[in-house]
Order: sequence, then C-alpha cells, then structure tokens
Amino acid sequence: MSQRSLDPLSHATLVYVAPRPGSSGVSDYADDMLIEARGAFGHVVEIRHGGAGQDSVRDVIRARRAIRAAVRAAPGAVVVHAEQSGGVLVPFWGLAQRAMRDPRVIRSATLHDAPLGVWLPWRTRGIGRSRLLVHALHYPTMPLSRALERRVLSGVHLSALTASGAEAITAELGHGPVAVSFLPPPARPVLPPAPQRPLAVGLFGYVYKGKGFQDLERLRVLIDDRIAIRVAGRGTELLPPVPGVEILGGVEGAQEDAFFGGVRAILLPYGRRSSYGPQTHVASSVAARAIAYRTPVIALRYPGLSDEAEIVDGGIDELAAAVNRLVLDEEAMARLDASVRALGERLTVPEAFRRLATSWRAALPAA
Repeated sequence: MSQRSLDPLSHATLVYVAPRPGSSGVSDYADDMLIEARGAFGHVVEIRHGGAGQDSVRDVIRARRAIRAAVRAAPGAVVVHAEQSGGVLVPFWGLAQRAMRDPRVIRSATLHDAPLGVWLPWRTRGIGRSRLLVHALHYPTMPLSRALERRVLSGVHLSALTASGAEAITAELGHGPVAVSFLPPPARPVLPPAPQRPLAVGLFGYVYKGKGFQDLERLRVLIDDRIAIRVAGRGTELLPPVPGVEILGGVEGAQEDAFFGGVRAILLPYGRRSSYGPQTHVASSVAARAIAYRTPVIALRYPGLSDEAEIVDGGIDELAAAVNRLVLDEEAMARLDASVRALGERLTVPEAFRRLATSWRAALPAA
C-alpha cells in the first residue's frame, strides 16, 4: 500500500473557494495552494469568484449553488475551504448555508484580513457603486455583522497567516484554536543581490487606503536625493505625479522582474485601513513578493509584520531616516540581503500547505 493511499486527504474531495486567477494577492496565494492540493487530494473542485465588491447578488447565489452541487457530487468526505478577505462575499456566504452542515463536510477558511473574515458583508457590486450606501449599510450594522460572522464561522477550522492574526481572531470572534500559517513567496527569477542593484527603493502593490501611497511626496522630501523612488502596481498609474518619483503602473512578468531588479528595498508605510471594527493583522502580499525576489523590506510597525521586514517605529519621518541609514550603508544592506535570502529558503509553498492541511487531516476519518 502506497504512502499516499494512507493519507486521508487522498480519499477526500477539496472544494476550494477563492478569487479568480490574476485578480489579487489572495488569488496568487490560492493558485499556489491549488498546485499542492491537487497532489494531496483525491479530487479538487475550484469555485472562483470576483474580488472585493465585484460580485452581484446573482453571482453569490450562483457560487453557493456550485458549492452545494460539488458537495453533493463528492463520493466521500469533503473539505470546503474558503480564502476569506475584506469585502469579498462568496467565501463567507458560501460557508453560510445548510448544506455545509453535512457530517461528511469539513468546513475550513483562511482569514486573510484577520481578525475578521468579511468586513463588508453587504457590499455587492450594485451597492458598491455608492460610497454613501456602503457606509449607510455597514457602519450602523457592525454589531449585527459581527454576531453573524461568529455564528457562520462557528465550527469552521480557521487559519491565519500571522501569529498575531490568530490571537486576534480568538479575541474578536471567540474562536479557537486557530492554526497559524504564512503567505509564501511565489516562484520568481533569481536577481542580483540587493547591494548590487541600483540605488533606489520602491513601493509596490494595489492602491487602496492604508498602503502609504498618499505619503509619496513626503517620502521624496525626506529620503536622500541620491536614492531614487520607484512605484509600481495596479492603480498606481492613477496616482498624482510627484517630482522625483517614477510611477510605472501595473507590472507583470518581465516588467515586474525589472522593477524589483531596479530597487534595493521595498517600503511598507502601512497605516490603518478601515473604520470598520478592529485593526487588521496584515499578511502582506507585497512583502511576500519582495521575499520572492530576495528584496529586503523596510516597514513601519504594523500588526502582523514581523521577521519578514526591518521594522521601524514611528511614522514617515522615521521610515525615511531608516532608509537613508540602511540603503546607503553597504554592511547594513549585506545584512538585510542575507536575512531575506534565508526567509526565501524557509517560507516555501509546500510548507505553507503542510500547515494548512494538518487540521484537515486531523478532522477527517482515517482511510
């Protein structure tokens, strides 16, 4: 009898609920997890959906039906796993249905924006067209939505991508235990060591509140003129121009390789992202992408960020001072380069999947 046949996952079906490929950092993570899942499970069914605010009521209903159909068609035990984040609706409402109470079903979710799974549970595509309506629906109903979330996620095997996020989930939702995993860096080409790259730093990622793009002008004033500042990512092309800052817009493939090859460090000037509820514990897809390219990260202290970044206490002034101190110092850059290379060797996709699958194996009956 083979080792695989002894694994309970090899006799089970995985129904995997996640954003469509190419839509977000969460979808990139999902694509990596699916590669591992197909080698572990007997059968895998993908239910892919839109990003935050992109799905209509009809889309949510259609996805719920697809999840139910996949569960009913499965010949044995089923793991229904959802990648939950922000205002994405399908993963949350997909778990919130009677069919998920089948004793054959193990419900599971990774909360990417811990300590909550869904922050804006009523923001469909239509409602999202009106900022006023989004606020009018969600702000007064926060107590209701938190109570609903606690009920829906009761009995769900939860995981977080940071240790502090797992602790916050337990405190906020009264849920435990919560498994701890991490956001693995994707496979990327080998670049020259950071100290050998152009004298520049970068900001990278999708533009939204709390990512620090609004501080570009202040950063340019404070960072040494010898250090260039480059910015790339979805939505950055819409940022107002800042003299002395190169704004590239969205980059993929060879353009993304060139961007990371053209900076010695990535900056994360993160701040509070939402007025709704508790502080998020970020599992930064930008940090994961930087580690993939073996690019050091210099970040303001923020819940969830830890050993994947050089942490700076304070605000933008202190972050800029750290950039001037570190990026212009060859010995400091050599230390950061060695650290990020060690992280890249340790934080692998197979290890992230192993942590996720441990709770599934424990919950499923032995083959």
